[in-house]
Amino acid sequence: MQTEVNIPAPRLDETIAREHVPCNLCGSEDRQPFCPENGLGLVQCQNCGLVYVSPRPVATELYALYGETYFRNDESGVVGYTDYIADEINIRKTSQRRLKFLERFIQPPGKMLDVGCAAGFFMAEAANRGWAVEGLDVSAFATQYTHERFGFTTHHGSLTEVELGDEAYDLITMYDVIEHVPDPKAYMQRVGQLLRSGGIYELATPDVGSWPARLTGKRWIGYKLSEEHVYYFSVETLTRMLDEAGFDVVHVRHLGKYVTLRLFLDRLGVYAPWLSKPLALVERIFKLSKRSFYVNPFDIVAITARKR
Repeated sequence: MQTEVNIPAPRLDETIAREHVPCNLCGSEDRQPFCPENGLGLVQCQNCGLVYVSPRPVATELYALYGETYFRNDESGVVGYTDYIADEINIRKTSQRRLKFLERFIQPPGKMLDVGCAAGFFMAEAANRGWAVEGLDVSAFATQYTHERFGFTTHHGSLTEVELGDEAYDLITMYDVIEHVPDPKAYMQRVGQLLRSGGIYELATPDVGSWPARLTGKRWIGYKLSEEHVYYFSVETLTRMLDEAGFDVVHVRHLGKYVTLRLFLDRLGVYAPWLSKPLALVERIFKLSKRSFYVNPFDIVAITARKR
């Protein structure tokens, strides 16, 4: 019999060094608890509405998380991925879809920087489409893997600390990154320095204001370990931060990705075990666990912006 999927509830690790921080968007210290029942220590700025973790891990603790085990572990509902590299085919299919969309706004392909490049699969697909690619990641494992496998130029470290050429890029992408970094505003400002005039910046992040997040409350899959996700943006807070960093938003959408049926059923089991159980039976009978399809849960917002 199919058992209900039980993803452990994320909780604060009291052994990790933490610090109180003001709102990264408006600088206010006026904050109130946000969804306290999930145990993540989330607060919401009472001035601008930004949701974030405070007290939150110091920067060295945040970056220490992204070793090899981050990309392969048995608790991906709480932190990281089940097996990122094994999912290469689906990541490449997702990348092709995203690149095709981006190329509406910038042609011909030029020089691209992928921030949070992970194992380099997005970069590989971009290179296939004619882009000159570079990658950056705080994970030494990720940058080494990408360089050794593909030969791409990769930079290890924080975007605000690595030396890169100003106005050197036509496109900078940042998928599932901005929620992890200690200073999102500084990241956006640095992107503005690195892009050529009129360059495109694309980022995606869990949308705390989305209807799935509101509907599922503390069970929302977007809530991750407080050492991993330290900011939770809505469309409104993300748009305001981009505007203040010197960008004009040209497109807003919720996006999905290609996933295996097995992963889809695992996630569905968190919200609707009554539905996942019969579907899992069908999966086993017809041996469909590795079949993949595009899923859009409408809780990941992607914003495409142009440097002024």
